Amino acid sequence: DEPSYTQPLLYKKIKSMTNVAKLYAQQLISEKVISKDQADEVNSKVRSVLEKEFENRKNNMPDTPHSLVRKSSHIFDPIYTAVTKESILEITNAITSFPHNFSVNSKLKSLMDKRRETINSENPVIDWALAEVLAMGSLLIEGTSIRFTGQDSRRGTFSQRHSVLYDTVNEYPYVPLNHIRENQAVLRIFDSPLSEIACLGFEFGYTIMASNTLTFWEAQFGDFVNNSQTIIDQYISCAEYKWGITTNLIMLLPHGYDGQGPEHSSARIERFLQMCAEDNMFICNFTTPSQYFHAIRRHRLMAYKMPMIIFSPKSMLRHTKAVSSMDDLTKSKFHTIIDDADVQNPSDIKRILMCTGKIYWDLLAEKEKQNADNVAIVRMEQIYPVDHNLLTHVISKYPNASDVYWVQEEPKNMGVWSFIKDHITDHLAKNQKLSFVGRKASPSTATGSYRVHVNEQNEIMNQSFDMIH
Repeated sequence: DEPSYTQPLLYKKIKSMTNVAKLYAQQLISEKVISKDQADEVNSKVRSVLEKEFENRKNNMPDTPHSLVRKSSHIFDPIYTAVTKESILEITNAITSFPHNFSVNSKLKSLMDKRRETINSENPVIDWALAEVLAMGSLLIEGTSIRFTGQDSRRGTFSQRHSVLYDTVNEYPYVPLNHIRENQAVLRIFDSPLSEIACLGFEFGYTIMASNTLTFWEAQFGDFVNNSQTIIDQYISCAEYKWGITTNLIMLLPHGYDGQGPEHSSARIERFLQMCAEDNMFICNFTTPSQYFHAIRRHRLMAYKMPMIIFSPKSMLRHTKAVSSMDDLTKSKFHTIIDDADVQNPSDIKRILMCTGKIYWDLLAEKEKQNADNVAIVRMEQIYPVDHNLLTHVISKYPNASDVYWVQEEPKNMGVWSFIKDHITDHLAKNQKLSFVGRKASPSTATGSYRVHVNEQNEIMNQSFDMIH
């Protein structure tokens, strides 16, 4: 640009003036702080360092502008993420214990006592919040420090996390996860202000510098990520492709249609998927706590760093069936796709319902209600990168399923449909047809009427199971 085009007199004056560096040097020389030779020597050294660094940078630039190709063939390599039962018991004991002089809130004490009883029972039932704290605790005792920031993240937007407890007498804060064992790593968790673009930008930069830690940023509701879209578009989604800069930032975006209206339903999955290419980031929407547990551990243990966007649950946090067992944490692993384990004879299946996230539990309830044994429900836990080998394997198991439906809560012009339809179609047999089930296209993410919301949800169920008998 040439500013003198529009401000010729101002820039003529600027050009006639001595620049600030020279004025400062002259001032120092006149005050006899340094000599002219010393000033010239400083200038020469600085210029030499900068020119040398420039040449090194120019000579060491890779042939391609990114290094993403190196991980394409390894993205689905198995990673051992299970932990021992002893570790789980150790972590649980720590997070449910307090200093002898700490006055804990009576409701929280009941919650912690329940957690301890649950883990020590014969058949532990592990919910979402407990799976998260166990995953973080396991990494802390393995030496990975964790930074966690977000909007009400210490308590949890849905009063589920309680990672920092406050003494009811003096409000002294206590972080149980930092007291599991001696010489462990540290959890640093903070409530961040509602300035999404600034906070997310800072966390992205932090992950680049603190590369051996794990960093989370959480939105109060997934919709709030709209206000940080520039950071996602220009940095998180493409920093590795543009500059070779890697990050293992985890973004938690509460998402799900619970009748809370257009500002508290959608984290805009479609926007993230539109930016997906070259295995640049994980896009995940889990259905069980164990999946969340293993995904967190996988993200730290995997060889390659890439962002992970998790569309995290709201009502599912307390869903009675959205729970996991001890074996799910100690003997299992992360699954990119989960097949229908209740199918006894795959040849009897006439319809495949494919989905992701919370709507799975609605579909399962409807399947049980209608005794629809000829329907299989397949969950896409990791939407991107797509596990094509497993997708082929799962679909091919059901040769008589002529109907394959993608079912989602979001309107047709949003959600996963536009992205996933081509991927699924590539794996269908000649006798199979892919169709969409969900809300009709809409300019708004969701209705503002709870009654309309319920009617829409019922219609999705009706379409999913019509004419199945």
